[in-house]
Amino acid sequence: MTQKTATPPASKLGVRVRALGFHLPGDPIALGDIDMTSDLRNRLADIGQEFTHQSDGDSTELAIAAAREAMGKAGTPSSSIGLVISAPTLLTSYGFEIPAIAIRAALGLDNADCLNVAQGCVGFLAAMRIAAQFLKTEPGRGDVLVVTACQASNLTEGFSHGAFFWGDAGGAAVITADPGNGLHIEAYSEKSSDKDWGAMRLRHGDGASYSACIPNDDLRITVDFSDARAQADYIMGEQERCGSLIDSLLAAGNLSDDDINAVLLPSIGKNRVPLLLAEHKSLRKKVASDFRYAHMGGVDVLFFLAQLLENTPPTKEAWYLAMTPAFTAQWGGLLLRHSG
Repeated sequence: MTQKTATPPASKLGVRVRALGFHLPGDPIALGDIDMTSDLRNRLADIGQEFTHQSDGDSTELAIAAAREAMGKAGTPSSSIGLVISAPTLLTSYGFEIPAIAIRAALGLDNADCLNVAQGCVGFLAAMRIAAQFLKTEPGRGDVLVVTACQASNLTEGFSHGAFFWGDAGGAAVITADPGNGLHIEAYSEKSSDKDWGAMRLRHGDGASYSACIPNDDLRITVDFSDARAQADYIMGEQERCGSLIDSLLAAGNLSDDDINAVLLPSIGKNRVPLLLAEHKSLRKKVASDFRYAHMGGVDVLFFLAQLLENTPPTKEAWYLAMTPAFTAQWGGLLLRHSG
């Protein structure tokens, strides 16, 4: 069984989101029309997912489209970006790619340095800490463009790895140190697994010759635990990691569960909410994720937050928790504040 361990304090960021942009390719595809196992079909209602999106292109194209959307909403010139951070959820469009460089070139961000973060679904959120540190240490360089993308349809069979459904999408945020109203990122924290962090994976990597690769088996997202006990321990460990993450983020803002207006979780199954929030039961009714969407990797939680802010703009100060796992490796999250 898992044992609760101390969680490092959250990193305080204190930056503002100038704009969020997203790209969901094509028309929604109804999951009910997709071939799937009888077990998955029987669990669809509990999972809550209803549709997905599929791209004809690659993850970098998704990222560029989302970055254009965010820059357009920000209304700032390309010369105002001092750093581009790419944080792809899964793979990149080719093996040695630094997507931030492709984004920089496509958008003409000539003044920007480039960085790539490979941290799964958590990467988009973790990159906000790097953005905040850049803004504080190099205040004259301009804003930071943080971009993620998830191209899962080529790495799954029928959009699923067996537990829930995936979709293709891109997301981007323009982060600034300039004062102003709107959405602010106050803190970032993460909680990593102590074991079985590699249970969810693509089996083929640089530990084996390419000649040993069997694409249909080795280039698909899989989840392999050593036995049923290990899987059960992982499930309980997720509860502990999510709970500890919430504790850390709340402490950073000197807040309690009562102060939180909404919780954004990824679309990995609405049936998982009670377990994930077992240590913070009062937050269950505050979950504002739209679980009808297939899981879009790192795009999910800030996409759901953007939807919430668009549909119900806050009239006074409001606090939000946006949290997601990265594979079976860790949970990461942001504490956000809207000035109202």
